[in-house]
Amino acid sequence: MWNEYFTGKTVIISGGSTGIGAGAAQAFARAGAHTIVADVQDSIGEELVRTLVAEGHSATFRHCDVGNEDDVEQVFALARDAFGDVDVAYANAGVEWTKDARHTTLEEWDHVLNVNLTGVFLVCRAAMRSMCERRTGSIVVTSSPHAWATVSDGVAYAASKGGVSSLVRALALEGAPYGVRVNGVVPGSINTPMIQREAQATSNPEEALRLMDRSQPWGRIGEPNEVANVTMFLASPLAEFVTGSLYSVDGGLMAALPMGPFSFGG
Repeated sequence: MWNEYFTGKTVIISGGSTGIGAGAAQAFARAGAHTIVADVQDSIGEELVRTLVAEGHSATFRHCDVGNEDDVEQVFALARDAFGDVDVAYANAGVEWTKDARHTTLEEWDHVLNVNLTGVFLVCRAAMRSMCERRTGSIVVTSSPHAWATVSDGVAYAASKGGVSSLVRALALEGAPYGVRVNGVVPGSINTPMIQREAQATSNPEEALRLMDRSQPWGRIGEPNEVANVTMFLASPLAEFVTGSLYSVDGGLMAALPMGPFSFGG
């Protein structure tokens, strides 16, 4: 169904090499969009693009550190030169970080905020400049449940995602007079390399993954394509009257009181 809305459109996805970003890149490319995958993971991103091109889709990889202003501007210039103006920008790139405030160095804090918040700002700013001038376009941002409820050792990550959620609302107000929509997705536990790394850091990774499944009201963690479906809805004309919103894609996680992993019949 998405081909009706995205065939021939130009889409930039930051953090598009793996996980949620890769799921979105596959979905947009298979829907007929000219898809630019922007990431620091060059080999993985290039392999993803080769696969999509071999399937007959339009996809391009570009190295991009979202915290670097020049890198971001070059990605948008590449898109314009190759395919025309950008129709959809998905600011997805982010890094996880687990450490309490007392032991977080300023360098670590700056790194997390630079990628997760400044990087989102730079991608959105580049998109807004083009879209507001043309009076059309859609921006989607990846936030996190940690913007609302977090853990004791999630200080930098939670702060960055809280900033992202506020940024969505501010940009939506800025873009509204120009017909530019800005929304966010709030993924819960999704089957990505990030989740796998978290499990591998425990003494029993298999049990950790089973616990994640049982801890979700829906009874399992999500898949990247399930986030991609919501992202595409928000980017499409189907969501024409939706802006400044943050859509949870979490199997009910944020609706639940913290009563333990067996509260949902798992």
